[in-house]
Amino acid sequence: MLVNGKSDKNRRKNRIFYGWYIVAGAWIIQCLNGGLFFNAFQLYFVHLRSEFNWTRSQVALAFSLSRAESGLLGPIQGWAVDKFGTRVILVIGTIIYAVGFFFLSRVQTLIQFYLSYIVISLGASLGGFITVNSALANWFNKKRAKAMGFAATGWGVSGLAVTPLVIILDLIGWRGTAFWSGVLVLVVAIPVSLMMRHAPEPHGYLPDGQIIDGNDDTEEQDAFLDEPYMSTREALKGGAFWFLSLGHASALVAVAGVNALFIPHLTENLSISAVTGASIFTLLTVVMVFAQGSIGVFGDRLNKRLLIVICMMGHTIALLFLTFAKSAGMVVVFAVLHGLSWGFRGPLMTSIRADYFGRGSFATIMGWSSLIIQIGTTTGPLIGAGIGDAVGTYSPAFGVFAGFTLLGAFFFAAAKPPNLTQHVSILQ
Repeated sequence: MLVNGKSDKNRRKNRIFYGWYIVAGAWIIQCLNGGLFFNAFQLYFVHLRSEFNWTRSQVALAFSLSRAESGLLGPIQGWAVDKFGTRVILVIGTIIYAVGFFFLSRVQTLIQFYLSYIVISLGASLGGFITVNSALANWFNKKRAKAMGFAATGWGVSGLAVTPLVIILDLIGWRGTAFWSGVLVLVVAIPVSLMMRHAPEPHGYLPDGQIIDGNDDTEEQDAFLDEPYMSTREALKGGAFWFLSLGHASALVAVAGVNALFIPHLTENLSISAVTGASIFTLLTVVMVFAQGSIGVFGDRLNKRLLIVICMMGHTIALLFLTFAKSAGMVVVFAVLHGLSWGFRGPLMTSIRADYFGRGSFATIMGWSSLIIQIGTTTGPLIGAGIGDAVGTYSPAFGVFAGFTLLGAFFFAAAKPPNLTQHVSILQ
């Protein structure tokens, strides 16, 4: 038995740590969600208005409904992931996601469009951010920021799918694009979801790839097998949860506002062509992806909270450049600073929650946090558009967004790590 145990241990030592396959799977899933749903919305927008003569507000309401649904679903989704595991929820979410696209390809009325988008959003939520990041939080500890950063590049890279989607929409129409998007989800995401695993311990590993050996009794192994964590109830009572959530929401007010108003601001207020604006936004995306992929170099070695505060200050400076921009050069400076801050901050904000609250109830805690986070996502564009309508230019809106990111920096600075008192054996 001992020989067999040693032989099995040696075999696992010679393999690539399965956690990196989890990272690859998370990358693919986030790429599909970002490319086919979130980034594609603006492309469907034009075609739907043209065919059905719906107003901008009528079409845009679908996206607001989907974001609201995602926030409300968060606590239930988080509980389900902690209860049933990553793979089960991903498979269910993927199937719903595909069905939503099939439904979208056949809509004839505005109500049908709203329903299809709600179904797509439900699938994208169940088979998306909270679910995959729960697995990453379980499989990594010392390399958590690195793993989440690599996985997050899938979302960033998905922004580069906009141009191919424009071509596909012109070739086969929006209905055909929606139908084949559903097929692609089933063909690609189902196999990926089936290879995902919720935690490493049942498979003979500890986080980061250390092999569990029943013959070893190391302090590090014992620490992981009886790991401290914070229950959801305890987290909701503590200041760290609220400061992190409010800081995250403040960041997304700015991010969502910029994503909605960047091109209109450049074309309407700065007389910069849409082509140039799109090129600058592509630059922003490339810089963000670079930052996401490189965060692991220092994100797991330095104080995450301090790094997030620095990133929020970076957002503030970037947005001030955009507020007072008079030329394309100033907009380029904004794009680089905003992209770097966004790319570094995103993985850190997720990984710090696992550091603060442990793995035992991570998904549920993230789910409750999403209720607050989505307020930022939904209100950012509304605030910016309201200011633009009131004063005739979007410039002051970006100044307001800068104020939100500065406020977010204070929230993160106040989010001191809590004391973890409960313990859980992941093997059980």
